[in-house]
Formats: sequence, structure tokens, C-alpha cells
Amino acid sequence: MAEKDTQQTLTGESTRLNRRSVLKATGATIVGGSGLAAASGSAAAFGHEIETIEIDEGGWFSGWSADGDLPVEDELFVFIHGWFGDTTVESQADDVLSSMEDAGYDPDAAVALEWPATTLNFFGAESDTEDVGDVAAGLAEDFSDAGGGNIRLVGHSLGGRCVLWAATKLSSGYEIDTVAPLGAAADGSELCGDPWIDGIDNAGEVRNYHSENDSTVGAAYGGLGDTALGNEGADCDPDGYTDVDVTGSVGSHMAFLGDPDVGADLAAAVDGDADDGDDDDSGWWGWL
Repeated sequence: MAEKDTQQTLTGESTRLNRRSVLKATGATIVGGSGLAAASGSAAAFGHEIETIEIDEGGWFSGWSADGDLPVEDELFVFIHGWFGDTTVESQADDVLSSMEDAGYDPDAAVALEWPATTLNFFGAESDTEDVGDVAAGLAEDFSDAGGGNIRLVGHSLGGRCVLWAATKLSSGYEIDTVAPLGAAADGSELCGDPWIDGIDNAGEVRNYHSENDSTVGAAYGGLGDTALGNEGADCDPDGYTDVDVTGSVGSHMAFLGDPDVGADLAAAVDGDADDGDDDDSGWWGWL
């Protein structure tokens, strides 16, 4: 496990101000980035065939649900987007998958989970990640019950919250062995304690990718003795958790998507060859 750098400490007042100001800037950045990505073409123009499953709220009586099931395959890649990412989820998933395939990863199928994240209410979207994670956990359980094999569950930004919620929401007897947040929009304390610490026990390993260059997450989270999960990593070392510092390769919040170092490390982890110091990651990609 890489040694963590000195944490940036902020006062409570400056943390609140930074969080609100950075959300304004991030919204403009993500909307702009989404527009560019959307203009690149349809899903058919991407390098991979990616099935999109929509997760949405059905109303007071039906709650949140998905409009499809995960394809039952031996090897399945699943991606969950973040804020404003629903309009470009296929291209984002394609970028991450391409970086992994360049390093030798070859799934049988790929799925993008789309949820309603295009909203100016960031805090509302942040709250919705629990429901999205709950539905994703149900999809994973159904996949396992139907005889599915391995799932690689990757989430970017608020999608990082979704994948951590998915592990936490799993029913007894199920396990997700691949949980990979990229630039997770979260406080480290949320992983080290309430609400996600129990979810780590439901995963073979949680592999968290963070970069000190992610000023978006770094300004919006952490402070007051805490860390920003996607910027600094977690301030704890629970069994089954690995912080992967990609500061040398990832230069911004959106740069996690398609980054070669991220893809290479994930692909190496599939083969049990990831360089984690003294950590033993053998078998962490299996699915029960």
C-alpha cells in the first residue's frame, strides 16, 4: 500500500464554501465535457458493444428499479457513471474498458448502468447514489443466482459512491470481488466507518484509484481531519481495501476515464499480478 501524503486540513467554514464553489465549476466542466463526448457519435461508433441498463425512480409506490438484467456471462465488465455522466455513459465505459483491454483484459460482455444524474442539484444526486447502489446490488445477486461468473464493477466520481453502496447493500451470502471507485466523490471517513466499512467485508477487495491532481474532489470533500477519497485515498487500511495512487498519470477528475495506468493496474489485478506491496490480492476478482 502506497504511503499517503500529508492531508490538507481545512476549517469547517472554508470546507463548506469550497464545496459549493467547486460544484459550480464542476457542473460547467462536466456539462462541457459531456457535450463533447456526446458529439463523438452513437454507441455503435465506440470500440466495444456496450449494453446500457437504465436505473431510475418509478415513483412513490414502485421505488427505484432497473429496466433490464445483467447478461449472464463468465466475465462481465460493469461501469457506473457520475454527475452529468448519464448522457455519455457508453463513451465513458468504453474509455475505461479500452484502457483495460490495452493491458490484456478481455471480458465476455460490457454493461453501462445509467441513472438520472443530469441535475443541478448535486446533493440530491449524491443522495440518489444509495438507491442506485441498492439496485446494482440486486442486479448482481440475480446475476449470481442465474449462474453468472465474474463481475468487474467500476464507478467514476458519484459512480464511485454507487459501487461502494452496491457492496454494502448486498444480501447475506453474496460477494462482489471487484469494486473499483475512480476519483470517488466521497470522504475517506465514509469508507473507514459509516456507511461503507461493512461493504468492504462483502468484497474480495475494494480497489480505490485516487489522484492528488483531482482538484474537483479534493476541494469538495475531506478537511477537518478527513480525506477526500478520490484525491488522497482513505485514512485507514481495512482488510480487503487497497488505495492505488495514480497521481503520476491522472491529471484531472475526468482523466481517470481511459487512463493507461488505471487500466493496466485493473487488468493486472484480474490476473492477480497487481503491485500492492505486501498485500495479497490473489483471487480477489472471483464472484460467488
